[in-house]
Amino acid sequence: MPRWTNDTILGEILRRYETQQDLSYSGLAREDLPLLRAAVRYFGSYPLAVAAAGLDYDELRRYRSWTNERIIECLQELATQNADLSWRHVSLKLDPTLAAAAVKRHHFGSWRAALEAAGLDYDTIRRYHDWDEKEVVRRIQERHAKGEPLYAKALERQDTALITAARRRFPAWHKSLEAAGLDYTEIVLRNPSEKR
Repeated sequence: MPRWTNDTILGEILRRYETQQDLSYSGLAREDLPLLRAAVRYFGSYPLAVAAAGLDYDELRRYRSWTNERIIECLQELATQNADLSWRHVSLKLDPTLAAAAVKRHHFGSWRAALEAAGLDYDTIRRYHDWDEKEVVRRIQERHAKGEPLYAKALERQDTALITAARRRFPAWHKSLEAAGLDYTEIVLRNPSEKR
């Protein structure tokens, strides 16, 4: 696996361009997922990485290559990366091409329908961007008061919205628990299977 830097990412994008390989988001997700992930991580979004390489992202878009299956695969892959899948974030920053294809009438017709087809909870995703640190702390304290589990693996199964928002707002899950006035060590000891 290459050691990614801004220069190696841009070089690889240009190499693919010069050899006429697919540089659409879906094509890269299919053919070179590590490059796609590195581009998003280092540049903030794939379109920004393409622009940094001096290419016109609009020219590389391939709406016609999108299928319902490919849209679902991309959404599920992004969900496993804990990406913000709110409409605003995806359509403006993360992957405008994916967003535009998903809402076309001959695909899903709406962002909600696309997310639901991918097995994702639209109402939960829609709220991610509204959560600030206070809301994360409030939700953690609410779960604690109800006696609900607060170790990371349980949250990943039971309340992905909370743990995803917490990971965005705090450097680590245990920091969000500490902000809520809870003892992370005690929570882990109460749940010995928890490894985080």
